[in-house]
Amino acid sequence: MSKENATTWARPLLLLSAISFGMFFILRLVDMALPAEAVEFLAGFYPSDIGTLTNPYGGLGEVVAAVLGIEITVVAIIVQLAANKYSSKIVELFVENPVNIGVIALFVVTGINTVLVANTISDDFVPYFSITVNLALIVFSLLVLLPHFNYVFNFLRPNVFLGFVKQRSLSVIEKLADGEEEYTDKKYHEVNNGLNFFGDVALNSVYQGDRAVTILCIGIMRDLTTYYLEKKKRLPEGWYDQRGLERTDPDFSGFAKFVMERLAERRALLENKVFKLYELLFDNSRSTLRDVASGVLLNSRLIALKAIDMNDQGVIHAAYQYFNTYMRIAIRGKDPRSIFTALDHYRVVAERLLTADPDGAERVSKFIKYYSDEAIKNQVLFIPETAAYDLCRLNEVAYEKKAPNVEALLDVFLNLDAPVEATESKSMKEMALVGVRVAQSRLAGFYLLKNERVLARRIFDDMDDEPIGRIMKIRDIIYNTKEEEFWEITPRGINFYYLPENIKEALHEFFDWFDEREVKKPKRGPGRPPKKKAEGEEAKPNRGPGRPPKKKSEETPPADAEAKSQAPKSAEEPRSLDDAKRDETDKPDANGDEGRSEEGNETTS
Repeated sequence: MSKENATTWARPLLLLSAISFGMFFILRLVDMALPAEAVEFLAGFYPSDIGTLTNPYGGLGEVVAAVLGIEITVVAIIVQLAANKYSSKIVELFVENPVNIGVIALFVVTGINTVLVANTISDDFVPYFSITVNLALIVFSLLVLLPHFNYVFNFLRPNVFLGFVKQRSLSVIEKLADGEEEYTDKKYHEVNNGLNFFGDVALNSVYQGDRAVTILCIGIMRDLTTYYLEKKKRLPEGWYDQRGLERTDPDFSGFAKFVMERLAERRALLENKVFKLYELLFDNSRSTLRDVASGVLLNSRLIALKAIDMNDQGVIHAAYQYFNTYMRIAIRGKDPRSIFTALDHYRVVAERLLTADPDGAERVSKFIKYYSDEAIKNQVLFIPETAAYDLCRLNEVAYEKKAPNVEALLDVFLNLDAPVEATESKSMKEMALVGVRVAQSRLAGFYLLKNERVLARRIFDDMDDEPIGRIMKIRDIIYNTKEEEFWEITPRGINFYYLPENIKEALHEFFDWFDEREVKKPKRGPGRPPKKKAEGEEAKPNRGPGRPPKKKSEETPPADAEAKSQAPKSAEEPRSLDDAKRDETDKPDANGDEGRSEEGNETTS
């Protein structure tokens, strides 16, 4: 038997023996010291015949032992069921709980003393005081039985045992930060094991479809991490020196030595462990328990915002990495809704960075652009529309906060619609292009509302090569979308194509620029020969689709006038925006724009 096992047996054995026999001898001494009046008073409660007294009292020891057996059986079944459902560590928590230890010890001590006292009663000496105390202990043991069952049921509620472990971990961090206790590796592992416990309970709850418990665990890990970030700078140096942790911790077992060294340098081991657990939960819940995956993203955002407030660059870097990982997991699983939600939280992190670290916000915008391109390459459609909306909002906030890199953020946004690679399917790109252009038009309207025509012109220049048919489609989408709230239940609840009325008004000037462009352009593009008439065919008026035919006059016009009215327009004749639109609608839609709603949509609905 190892030394540790011997200690595990010896301590409770010696402690219970000392209490039991110590109590017996103390009670016997009291019996011997009692005056005759007190003995006579106590004797009045019991039969004068010794046989009548010892027969029922001798059987009480068996009663206590039987009740203790029932107690242990019921409690063991309940605890084991909870351990099977959540984590085996629950058994350890139950055994370590002082209330549970106290109740079981009460039954053991009461049973031993009952046996000892019953077997020391004689005709010469009756220990009335000891008998009275033991009877009181027996009654109290029976009375405490049902309340203890209630306590055990309450203790095994997830919010209770999770809160117990959370409070214990917080206490360790607080005492070390305040210098009340000296650092030992055991202290770090106590907090680390607490996180392992939260992760195990959360993951098992995901497998069993228990959303409430999983989200509770996710929130507790976030609370612990944010509190830790506040105390982190006051912790002793030994806390950050965790060499060899990758050999013992399941969350780091797959990391190379290089990665562990970087985590140690950034002092972000504990936070990365939380993010790693979040990644595991996100990957296992995104397709079955979407609200759990959303909870992971929300709490990751809250940790990132706290790290920004505390200027903890190591944790901010980890937040980048894990948000990017969330999106990679969702793209790999062709799960646009998860990307949709991840982008929302990622944008909020970037907005906070605009004040604390504008370069970091620019970095996030590039990540968003990159994963938008990756989504297109992996045929996860409509993600560029979501990314465009978020980058548009980021650019608006950057302007409001007077960020120094407004133009750099705008450059990233305008490159969102650039082709990913030369072999990419054009139709795939076109399906997402209209939504991107709507978002870019929105930003142009925002700039015009702020009298920033130079920035708005940059957006116009980027859209200058768009065919007029698509520009008209974008304009119609914007002005025909009246409702801000989306018509289906979605995490964001907003309609991406909705624009406030003041921005719509400002956009009149933006679309007028395209009108001016069309006026300056020839009717037919360079290299497009005029349409040849069939032999013997008379010239027809150049009318757009849907325009009613012109009524003939009762009088036949002169031949030269009729020929003039039917002659095709000169290539140099200026065109209006409506004429250009009709020209575009005459052509077949080769860009794959058909089938898109003109009322705007939310990409993942």
